[in-house]
Amino acid sequence: MFFSLVARRARRTFISLKRSAVKGAALTLCLAVISFIGCLLFADRDALLLSDLLMLITLIFIPAWALFFILDIKNYGVKVFHRYDEDIIGGAFTGINRSSARFEDGLLTFHSGDFRGALDIFTDMDTGSYKMTREEQGVLSFFRGRCYQIMGLYPNALLCYNKAEGNGFQLDELPLFVSRCCSETGDTAGAVAELEKILDTDHKYSSRARYEIGMIYVRLDDAETALKWFDEAIERREAYADALGGAAVAHTMLRRIDKGEKCFRLALLNNIENEEEFMSYFKKIQAAVILKRNDGYLRR
Repeated sequence: MFFSLVARRARRTFISLKRSAVKGAALTLCLAVISFIGCLLFADRDALLLSDLLMLITLIFIPAWALFFILDIKNYGVKVFHRYDEDIIGGAFTGINRSSARFEDGLLTFHSGDFRGALDIFTDMDTGSYKMTREEQGVLSFFRGRCYQIMGLYPNALLCYNKAEGNGFQLDELPLFVSRCCSETGDTAGAVAELEKILDTDHKYSSRARYEIGMIYVRLDDAETALKWFDEAIERREAYADALGGAAVAHTMLRRIDKGEKCFRLALLNNIENEEEFMSYFKKIQAAVILKRNDGYLRR
């Protein structure tokens, strides 16, 4: 493990040195040209020797190379190799080859929020023109899937996630991602089945599975079934605050306004995640239900 860590850090240092050398050379060339022109204009031309020019280039290049190297390596902080998602990527794409450099470009683009640009890079890598290990293929397929999912292209995301799993890729969040994509494509049975696999297991997100299943049925407007899952989660104290929030929505959809309000307040008291987003969503559901109920009274 120690020697593997040292080897990966050595590769990162080599890549940073290589990149910094290119940047340092470009800066040196610009400054050297400016200095050379200045000497020609303001100094004695006979005194300008080639050795002087080479010395000038050396004096500029070494500090510039060192500066760019420090700036590049500093970006990684305590990370051993990848600047982002190192725990997800693991030992993949840690070489000094073309595929590793291209993947890092895609990763940086992904984390800049340009998911279309990142997808273009990852898709280009998946054409077969880049040599990759099975582990690297799994990681690449996963990140392609994330791009597709974020962009709302759920069938494509599912294909990529399946390919990632087929290449041995594993991630605790993957069952949640796959389930949500299945749900969005109308495959309710598949979405629920994916979550039932981790129910009552030692999986990291086992305690969140019942809440996630409940939300699938909320999106299907099946509040009764959703409430059954939320109530089970509340009873077991699983994803407690989120389950209370789900129950608040389900009760409200069933026109149990008072019970919905009670669960809503309890969810807030228990520090539900994304509080503002939850409040906005709940109030929209509540307003729609009240409006529909009042409209029914007016029609009588």
